[in-house]
Amino acid sequence: MELKVFKDTIAAYGGRWETRLELPVETEILIPDYLPAVFKIVKCLIEPVVLQNRVGSGRWQSEGYLRCTVYYQSDEPGCRLYRTEQKFAFEKSVELPAGRYAEGPAQIWGEPEYCNCRAVSEHRIDLRGAYILCGAVLAEKDCELLTSLADCGIEQRTRELNGLYRVAAEEKTLTAESTVPMPGTGESVLDVSGCFALGGVTVQTGQASVQGVLQVQICYQPADSEELVVRQKEISVQQTVELPGAAEEDSCIAWGEVMACTLTAAQGAGEADLGVTWKLHLEVWHPAARTVVADAYSTLCQTQTVQTVCKLLERTAELGGRISVVLEDDLPDGDCTVKGCFVTLGMPCAAPLEAEESQPRLRLSGKGTAHVFCADARGELTCYDKNFVWQPEGVWPGLPADTCLCAGASVVRVASSKNGARLRVELEIELTGALLQAHAARALCGVELGEEYADGKDGPALYVYYARQGERVFDIAKRYHARARDLVQANRLEAEGKQPQDLTTESTCLLIPAAL
Repeated sequence: MELKVFKDTIAAYGGRWETRLELPVETEILIPDYLPAVFKIVKCLIEPVVLQNRVGSGRWQSEGYLRCTVYYQSDEPGCRLYRTEQKFAFEKSVELPAGRYAEGPAQIWGEPEYCNCRAVSEHRIDLRGAYILCGAVLAEKDCELLTSLADCGIEQRTRELNGLYRVAAEEKTLTAESTVPMPGTGESVLDVSGCFALGGVTVQTGQASVQGVLQVQICYQPADSEELVVRQKEISVQQTVELPGAAEEDSCIAWGEVMACTLTAAQGAGEADLGVTWKLHLEVWHPAARTVVADAYSTLCQTQTVQTVCKLLERTAELGGRISVVLEDDLPDGDCTVKGCFVTLGMPCAAPLEAEESQPRLRLSGKGTAHVFCADARGELTCYDKNFVWQPEGVWPGLPADTCLCAGASVVRVASSKNGARLRVELEIELTGALLQAHAARALCGVELGEEYADGKDGPALYVYYARQGERVFDIAKRYHARARDLVQANRLEAEGKQPQDLTTESTCLLIPAAL
């Protein structure tokens, strides 16, 4: 009689491959004639705008530009702030190590490495710096596992493997248009940015429909004030994206980011046209359930099994809502006046926690910087940077290497003030997405039968075994080459709807019927 073996191949989690790329910047920024000349550079910021981000054919390709923004002060009276910017293009292609990787966009984050900015003349600025762009690519691994065994007196214990695998991922750049009141005479627009608030997402066959709101913030200085004021505009959007391979039973994780905003107006018009370029991120995950053999033995032959570890991703937590952050610190100059604040925000990453227990734990943690603009008694502007760490609520068991974060974050509200010489910055961060973690399960990937057991007619027909609480009936039966169902029947154990292989025992004396 030959052992019948049934196998199946499961697409499992193969880890994350990460890299760090340095994007150097060396450029000159020319101040347009319609802007005042440079008297003092107050702040320079470098931020990436990724236009193309794709993993395929063993390579990760990214393309975009670094937005270099300079805030400066002229020699005009008062604390007026002016803004100019320059785009510095980059293109990177990285060959991935040997392996199989999920096609689609990679996870991207990063932070500025350094930024040196100086005025060469009244209308020319020299900028040198670098940005560290980090990328993580999802690796996949095929696990060939045993799903069923039959004949040759084989006894098997099965288990259910449940998890998710990514069937589609897409980043789509979109545009939206609206109108806002025309800036008044003397108003200086310093920044137009925004974020995307997800309303809902629906998955159909081969596509996903997303609804949400673009929340645009226009930061400006009024003509009669030197404070930085924010005007808000909301634009409702609805978008359908083609996602080959998606099905109605799949789950879709969606988030968005605002990449660029423009204000244009004809001369004499009462309203300005607002154009928003934003990117929608979509990842579709399919639920997978497989029955596999966790352990096996034969009651007739010696049995050798080969066990392997299979990791599947599971959706651990939903990430949503707003996170409040409050920053307080002493100002270098207690007599200065706080005019306003910008915030640059980094994406959260999984970070390990020092656990008193043996089980490792992690939480999500991100970095950010508040750029506070202050004016001294002479009317000279200075930017004071306050670095901070922000953390969503929640602590999860596991390792960062087994974590897959599908989320986006953006700042939706900033308020800055001072009390005496004490600075206070209040901000709210919108986080949207989900946390996935890989959970390991052991299963059989091979089995071989050896020599038959000797004839046991002269041996005892019954064994006595003192079981410990929690011992599995299957493991006890395996030790004596007996059938688990015979052990359950001989001891009249209550099955309670469970298979004999899955039953556990109390501290008791068991009778083991000999299988030989």
